[in-house]
Amino acid sequence: MSIFRSMWWCGVVVSATSIACPGLAMADDAQITIVDIGDSYIIGHGVPAGETFPVRLQAALDAAGRSVKVVDTGFVDNSKRGLLWLTKGSVGMALLAEPAGHAVILELGQNDCLLFNLDQTRTNLDAILAELAEKKIPVLVVGTAAYAFCGADYIAAFPEVFRGLAAKYGDLLYLDFKEGVTGHPELIGPDGDHANSAGEAVVVERMLPSVLALIDRVEKP
Repeated sequence: MSIFRSMWWCGVVVSATSIACPGLAMADDAQITIVDIGDSYIIGHGVPAGETFPVRLQAALDAAGRSVKVVDTGFVDNSKRGLLWLTKGSVGMALLAEPAGHAVILELGQNDCLLFNLDQTRTNLDAILAELAEKKIPVLVVGTAAYAFCGADYIAAFPEVFRGLAAKYGDLLYLDFKEGVTGHPELIGPDGDHANSAGEAVVVERMLPSVLALIDRVEKP
């Protein structure tokens, strides 16, 4: 039985930029559970609830005939909060306590540049991946492009954080969540940043092969 059955958690820190948290989806007895830990990109900010990345990914896996449950943990706004979610939050601690049959999609760091320097982001993400590696939980590390206001040097160095950490822990890497969406205004929502519903469909289509590779790494219970 999944450790997430009958659990409900939300990792929102209320702020001027935070969005409503949908709560933790309750997993069933699927053989494999993918837990997504991420910010407003992965939860689908501004997209109708039935058309977000987790919902579309679940549908794509169902269509592929894979016995997998996608668990949306809600909005985690930065890498430090992600580490606290995993090591101090009840659901994250439960994941570490019962890791078999689970995988993680980790998409964090883009919101960090106004809070931490790049070294601190790297340290936070490294600590998350170290905890998951110790428990033999396979991870798909999902990067993003840095925001323009972070500065040219930061923007240039940001992708190397994800490349380096994925290589260090032998994790799968998907370098840019918005691959295939960036540069296509018809796939971007009214805020000019997040993918819209059509964009979410593109993200899932592009990322699906990496997710299938992640599933193949899961140690089944």
